[in-house]
Amino acid sequence: MYDIGIGTSDFKKMRIKKYYYIDKSLFIKDILDNKSEIALITRPRRFGKTLNMSMLRYYFDCTQKNTKELFEGLKIMNQGEEYTSKLGFYPVIYVTLKDVRNTTFEKMLLSLKTELVELYIDFANLLKSDKLLDVEKEMFSKILNLKAEELDMQNALKLLTRLLYKEYEKPVILLIDEYDVPLQDAYVEGYYDEAVKFFKNFYGTTFKDNPYLEKTVLTGVSRIAKESIFSRSKQF
Repeated sequence: MYDIGIGTSDFKKMRIKKYYYIDKSLFIKDILDNKSEIALITRPRRFGKTLNMSMLRYYFDCTQKNTKELFEGLKIMNQGEEYTSKLGFYPVIYVTLKDVRNTTFEKMLLSLKTELVELYIDFANLLKSDKLLDVEKEMFSKILNLKAEELDMQNALKLLTRLLYKEYEKPVILLIDEYDVPLQDAYVEGYYDEAVKFFKNFYGTTFKDNPYLEKTVLTGVSRIAKESIFSRSKQF
C-alpha cells in the first residue's frame, strides 16, 4: 500500500519511500520541447510546483548518482532517446527564494546572502578543480564565506553557471523556485522599489547573454511583467 506523503516536496524521497505519486514526468518533455530560454511557471500555492522542480533537478543533474531508478515506470522513460538521453546530462543549479524575505531591504539582502551561501556549499568541490582560475576560486570563496557585497550577490548565479560550465564542459540548467516571494514581501513591508531595482539587476545579470545556460525554469505565484524583471521568457 502506498502512503500519500502529505507535505513531501522532494521527488527522490517520494519515489524511494514509494509514496503515492501522480505521474507528471511528461512535464520534463514539455520543458525540453519548449524552445524559450526561460520558462516561467505561475501556479497557485500548494499546486505542486516545488515537487515538479525537484523532479527536474533529479532528472537533469549530472552530479546526482543513481537517479535513473527514480524514473523507472514513469511516462518520460517511454518517450525515446531524444528525451532519455538528457537524464543525468546537465549540471543543475537549484535555488529557492521562499525564505528570502524580511522587514527591511537590508535584512532581505542578508537573507539572500545566506541562501547563496547554502547554494555554494553544494558546489564547494569546485574549489579543488584544476579547470578554474585562482581568481575564480577567490570570487567563489567570497560568496561562500559570507563576504559578498550587493554587486557580488547580483552576479552570484552567473558566476556559478560559468564555473560549472568550465568544470563539466556542458551548459547549465538553472531552476529558481518561488522567484517572486522577495518582491511580494517587499511590497507588504514597504521597500518594493528598492527590491525591484535589485532584482532587475539580479535576474538581468543572470539571464541576459549568458552563454553558460542551457535553460532556466522559474516558478512562482505571480507574473511580474510590469517591471520587466526578465525578458525572453515563456509562461506556462
